[in-house]
Amino acid sequence: MQPAATLSVAPPEPMPDLPPDPSHYETLDVRADASASALRQAYRRAAQHHHPDRSGGDAGAQARMARINEAYAVLSHPQRRASYDLWLRARQARQQADAAAHAARPSRFAASWPWGLVAATSAFAVFSVGAVVYKTSWAASAIAAKAAAPQVAGR
Repeated sequence: MQPAATLSVAPPEPMPDLPPDPSHYETLDVRADASASALRQAYRRAAQHHHPDRSGGDAGAQARMARINEAYAVLSHPQRRASYDLWLRARQARQQADAAAHAARPSRFAASWPWGLVAATSAFAVFSVGAVVYKTSWAASAIAAKAAAPQVAGR
């Protein structure tokens, strides 16, 4: 029987730093607790200001108007607005959690081996062992040289 293969799952990468889409409240330029009449007034003001017929051939006018219409359609319906508010809070919590996770993640250098410390320790060990070997071999060769010196001089 073969052991089960282990599957390593990397943590999800954070979303790229793209400029966030404006919320529907920002699109209509109203506060989150705005009344229905304030929403209607803000919608009319934005629709008149960004209407494609009044924009003089602006290519982005239709996209802006579609965004304004979508924002008003969501915010003018009480159930859709409550659902949207819940989604906004969840998105904000997700962004805060991603920011906290990113801040808590160690840097690339800190997460890897401390190579400088490994190299310094290895160099110290090599030089220490080298010094001991040199001194012990030097002393042994000096003793052997002294022992051999009288024989050479005595001939």
